[in-house]
Amino acid sequence: MCCEHLVSTQSSHLEIADLMESNDGIKQLLGGLESRQDVATLLDVTDRQLRYLLYSPRYKKYEKFEIKKKMGGVRLIYSPSHALKNLQRRLNAILQQVYQPKPSTYGFVKGKGIVKNAEQHLRQKCVLNLDLKDFFSSINFGRVQGLLKAAPYNLLHEVATVLAQICCHEFEVDGQLNRRLPQGAPTSPVISNMIYAPLDSQLQRLAKRHKCIYTRYADDITFSTSKSKFPSSLAFYSVGDEKWLLGKELLEVVEGNGFSVNEKKTRLATKYQHQEVTGITVNQDLNVKRDYVREIRSMLYVWRTHGLEKAEATFLEKFDKKHRLNSITPSFRSVVKGKIEFLGSVKGKSDPIYLKFTDELRVLAPELVSIDKLLNSPIVRAQIMTEGKTDIYHLRAAFSNLQKKGLFLSLAIDFVDLPPEKQGDSNLEKHCESLCIVTPQFPVIAIFDRDNSAILKKVHDDSKGFKSWGNGVYSFALPVPSHRHEDPEVCIELYYSNEEVTRLNLQDRRLFLNSEFSKKSYRHSENKILSTTKFNEVKNNSLKIIDSEVHDDADNNVALSKNDFAKCILNSNPGFDNFDFSEFSAIFEVIEKILQRHNLDSAV
Repeated sequence: MCCEHLVSTQSSHLEIADLMESNDGIKQLLGGLESRQDVATLLDVTDRQLRYLLYSPRYKKYEKFEIKKKMGGVRLIYSPSHALKNLQRRLNAILQQVYQPKPSTYGFVKGKGIVKNAEQHLRQKCVLNLDLKDFFSSINFGRVQGLLKAAPYNLLHEVATVLAQICCHEFEVDGQLNRRLPQGAPTSPVISNMIYAPLDSQLQRLAKRHKCIYTRYADDITFSTSKSKFPSSLAFYSVGDEKWLLGKELLEVVEGNGFSVNEKKTRLATKYQHQEVTGITVNQDLNVKRDYVREIRSMLYVWRTHGLEKAEATFLEKFDKKHRLNSITPSFRSVVKGKIEFLGSVKGKSDPIYLKFTDELRVLAPELVSIDKLLNSPIVRAQIMTEGKTDIYHLRAAFSNLQKKGLFLSLAIDFVDLPPEKQGDSNLEKHCESLCIVTPQFPVIAIFDRDNSAILKKVHDDSKGFKSWGNGVYSFALPVPSHRHEDPEVCIELYYSNEEVTRLNLQDRRLFLNSEFSKKSYRHSENKILSTTKFNEVKNNSLKIIDSEVHDDADNNVALSKNDFAKCILNSNPGFDNFDFSEFSAIFEVIEKILQRHNLDSAV
């Protein structure tokens, strides 16, 4: 399939969709790319959109924030803009299909993880842990470009350059400004694994030669052996330095691939010492640290003897302040549940300690034990509520459309139809206040329009992008769509273009914009037989939707109600079956951000 055919025919999207169904088809698509325009078509954007994402100022592309490290210091996270993140997600889905993980790779690989990584090193006489320095940021633009141009990908120079531009971001490390892989981009994990693949192969061969087991989980490298003496080519004890040093052969492989080791984290443990792999004890059976079990036991004790309020306060004072930076205050109940579930994933769900803690939790909070989910999964289920009954219809339609395009596939959302007495911005605000008194079964997220500044101050925090009410209840105001910056007081209908908003249904009714009418005569500026009695809306300087009281000279109402408009879209009625939902990605970006933060705060 040549590139001219790929980008020029009207059936290209169907052909691309068919080829995307198989790994061979994806390889064929990648191999047929010849230009930036081909890349844009493959990633379902226009060439103009792609150029904007590639060449806009770097401060517009990413938001930087910090997360505290357990061992001190901070980790810099670069979160891409929602448009760039969507593009990276599509590219990530393609790269995941063509990348073949090495058997020794356990990080960012479906079906693997820290527990399976640790399992490989059970009951070994010696375990060596080392840490690669600057895991993502050590991979610069040139390496990514070179990777894609080389076998087995063999992409043309222009194509490899564009893909590398999508994946890399310019930021400073150790005083040097360069384009690198940012931690926080959806493409960084798979690209890093692709870059580290030669290293994995060489270290796997090195381990085999010395009768060792080798695995890598992101930047955590582990070697283990059943031999009584650890191979000096890999590591040896320096009497003068009083510590273990990496052997020449191992260092040559790592440094020969352009990487370096964080010497402070190099450790070798014999079977008589505490052996740990990716935070899990591996001496005999898989286990967590004793302090981890003690912490769960202590949290349950305080909760049981002093009540939830005292337990929450103790947790926040002694634990939360030490480990969290610029993040949402977690729900104590969810943290306890998350810790117990992680214990069960390591020790097994039949483990007596896990069962004992689960029974205690069942007594304290029966509803938590019945939750059918794992709190340490990347995304958790959420309930979404809106101030208007039609807003839910638009979100359902947008979510379905975006998921069909491969976006937000890991989100699990329950759209809640609120009763009339809980609809409206003030009623929904009061509902948030009542919900946060007791932790709900799932995180609850309320979404508000931007047309009421008084309510906006109470339900939205610009510094975070959302507000946390506590106990798993959150709210935020609709992000301003990219085409509405001149009219920021948006309702959800304004996420569509003006052409889409004003489409006729089969009965020749439609929504109207207040800007279509004269502020003096209230007649339509183009169709003079139409007028409206929505005087306040017409006089308003902000863009408003008019969905009633628009009449012709025969006094027939020709306005389409918001409810009927939303149902036309949800049901894909004729004329309403090709709406562009791309701007709605910003809404689900906020939902995803809330759930990720909620999950991190709950599970650790």
